[in-house]
Amino acid sequence: MAIGSLVLTGCSGGSASAEKQTASAAALAGEQKSANNNQQNYADTGVVVRVIDGDTITATVNGEEKTVRLLNIDTPETKHPNEPIQCLGPEATAYLESRLEPGDEIGLEYDIERLDRFGRTLAGVYESNSLVNADIAAMGLGVAVLFEPNKRFYQQVLDAQNKAKDQGQGLFNPAIECTLPGQLAGPLAPLTEPPVDPADIAGTVAALASLNAAIASGNKLLGLIGKVVPNIDAKNGPLYWVHQALKGTDSKNLEKALEQAREKRVNLDAKLTQLKSAEQAMKDEAERKAAAAEASRKAAQAEANRKAAQAEAERKSAQAEAARKAAKAEAARKSAQAEAARKAAKAEAARKAAVAEANREAAARVEAQRKARQQQQQKPKKSSSNPYPGYTGPRCYAPGGQTWKPCP
Repeated sequence: MAIGSLVLTGCSGGSASAEKQTASAAALAGEQKSANNNQQNYADTGVVVRVIDGDTITATVNGEEKTVRLLNIDTPETKHPNEPIQCLGPEATAYLESRLEPGDEIGLEYDIERLDRFGRTLAGVYESNSLVNADIAAMGLGVAVLFEPNKRFYQQVLDAQNKAKDQGQGLFNPAIECTLPGQLAGPLAPLTEPPVDPADIAGTVAALASLNAAIASGNKLLGLIGKVVPNIDAKNGPLYWVHQALKGTDSKNLEKALEQAREKRVNLDAKLTQLKSAEQAMKDEAERKAAAAEASRKAAQAEANRKAAQAEAERKSAQAEAARKAAKAEAARKSAQAEAARKAAKAEAARKAAVAEANREAAARVEAQRKARQQQQQKPKKSSSNPYPGYTGPRCYAPGGQTWKPCP
């Protein structure tokens, strides 16, 4: 809850603690009223007409109806024409209504100044011989204020206020959200939590975000506390006096908590830097290993490609050599075939030449034989010396040429 709510907004009906406070205040008021009804001698006596708010009533005094402002006590605002109801303002009014009911007799004691600038009567109001100004402070529903020269009731009201502060009553009750201690409890809680030690970056970032939000809230509250002023007419007057009553321990505690939280933030920032550095180192190492693996893969691929290229070159070389040898063999085959054809042609030519020569020789022999016969026919016939009568074919002569026989 923002501190402005403490300054400007009441807790009536908004908190179980505030309702309990109102009930206990009413019960105590009844006890105080019945404790002692014997009136002492006062500067004036009067009869309550009505309660205006937590520190102002209307009473008939000496036959005249007057507005009475209780001295040295200030309660949260409920009747300001331009401001919202303040924290515990309705509870303070309810308490005073339970203490000073219409028709109740009251005693009035005065100080140096009898009237304020609004014409209200300034007095210490007694009911059943009890100073109501102090009773309000004892319930924690108002705070002691000192505006010179009127200080007659200040110490008694302050003592009652200190009792309420020690007991955590009313405006000093941290269980009531709209009070200053209640509002401080919210920002102080995360600021004073034990330091966390996240194990990872996400946890550290989340812890830092939570801590930064708490520090921002604490700084805002501290700034608003520092802006309150000791001015009875200020809309945040009760807040100032609560702050004063706490003797600045509220802001001091908040400042101390903020300082500790900032130290936690420094440690978390350092932890975040450390975790990020470690993560980056792991990332760099992973990238290095990946790069090394990629380089190794590429080297292996290059070696495989080289071997494949070498094998392909060797295959092509072997293929070319095989083709060369095949071409050479084919050339040799064709050459041998040509040589065989040449030799066959030569043999055929020789055969044909031999046949022609044999034919020529045979023709020559035949011609010779013809001529010989012709000559024989022209010569006188002699006795035949042919041992083979009637044979006119080729003759094969024996060595010496003296004898012959038909050629086979």
